[in-house]
Amino acid sequence: MEPNQPDVQCAKFERTIEAGIAPLIEVMEQLEAFCSAAGVPEPVTVQLNLVLEELATNTIKYGYPAGERGEIGVCLTLHGSRASLTVTDDGDEFDPTIAPSPDIHSKLEERAIGGLGILLVMRMMDSIGYRRCDGKNVVSVTKRLTAVAGEQAGA
Repeated sequence: MEPNQPDVQCAKFERTIEAGIAPLIEVMEQLEAFCSAAGVPEPVTVQLNLVLEELATNTIKYGYPAGERGEIGVCLTLHGSRASLTVTDDGDEFDPTIAPSPDIHSKLEERAIGGLGILLVMRMMDSIGYRRCDGKNVVSVTKRLTAVAGEQAGA
């Protein structure tokens, strides 16, 4: 391993919450504390929390018929120099990997609403995958911890 490259030992964070803003905020705080204790670089922690917030907020806002609530599962696995975050929900089927890209070149007032959060997720993470399993959306993203150190050096 190269000097100054983070190497987080194997660790796992797993929670299931009610699909709501207050439980989401609480689990994001727990995820941040977990990452800090595990030695995850702060920029990666921020990115993972942004991804979690985007995916879960979309589910909370759009994933359930009016008045219905469901559950959101969060699983972060740290192994070596890689973080893998999986977010599951029992909402309506939605594959973010095939969602249309937002028009980022038109004037703001001419743009359709939506899509920027998914674009942000795709650009921040090294990979993103989706599957529908047992009536649940399963979105998995990965991030190399070493990439962040290199990005900061070039900034």
